[in-house]
Amino acid sequence: MNVESTPKNRTRRSRSIPRRLLREGALHLVPVYYLMRLSDLGREGIDHSGSFRFADHIYRGTASGRTVLGRMIDARLLALPAARAFRRRCEQAQDVVRRALESYPSEAGPLRVLAVPCGIPRDIINLSAALQVENPGLLARLEYHGLDIDPAVLDIAGGLTAGCGLAAAHYHLGNALVPGDYPSSRFHVIVSTGLGEFLRDDELAAFYALVYDAMEQGGTFYTSATARDHRSDALLRMAEVVTQYRRAGEVERILRRLPWTRLALTPDSTGLQTFITAVK
Repeated sequence: MNVESTPKNRTRRSRSIPRRLLREGALHLVPVYYLMRLSDLGREGIDHSGSFRFADHIYRGTASGRTVLGRMIDARLLALPAARAFRRRCEQAQDVVRRALESYPSEAGPLRVLAVPCGIPRDIINLSAALQVENPGLLARLEYHGLDIDPAVLDIAGGLTAGCGLAAAHYHLGNALVPGDYPSSRFHVIVSTGLGEFLRDDELAAFYALVYDAMEQGGTFYTSATARDHRSDALLRMAEVVTQYRRAGEVERILRRLPWTRLALTPDSTGLQTFITAVK
């Protein structure tokens, strides 16, 4: 297995961000830095760039932090338009998988879904909770696979989905940019959110080609792209979370290099996320 030692989303380079801010003459940002560290979201972003915990904290949307002030700051961060749009991409992923399940022939066996990278699979956890109440038989037809470069997140994800009622859940340690790290199965649905924001255009094109090859004919790929929000971006740049922003037209040009039978790009109401479904 060929796995990079550093995940793509670990973008911090400075040993000390406050010292860097002082060197750059950004003295006004030093108190902002320390206030951000009171927030659980801010501290995770600073310490681990765009980690799986950072993403999951936004998906859950529950404020937490050190002291009352830290929780207040966390709540303000979670209420930013960029964070709200971020949550909607997880909700949209859940809807894509559910629609695929509902339309998949019952006699055809399980619906195979791959998330790459899977992170903490909040979309599948939430979908499973809903279907356990509404339609357990439908949930029992879902075979879930998660691929991620971080073994720690695979352990967490496996524990969280162990009792979800899925037909099966399989986790694979691997690099989303390495063909041989993908499972040998072909998938009816592939979901990828949060990786493209850390890839150059050439890497993103290569990743989309790998996804295309891993899909069943007629399968659905769901992904997203993030546009720049100046308030959120200023905080991310302070914390050295380096993000590749793309609007709908930019990501569409990359996707059009592959022969999808259908391609739909839908900007969310804020214009900060583009939700993408592509059918092979």
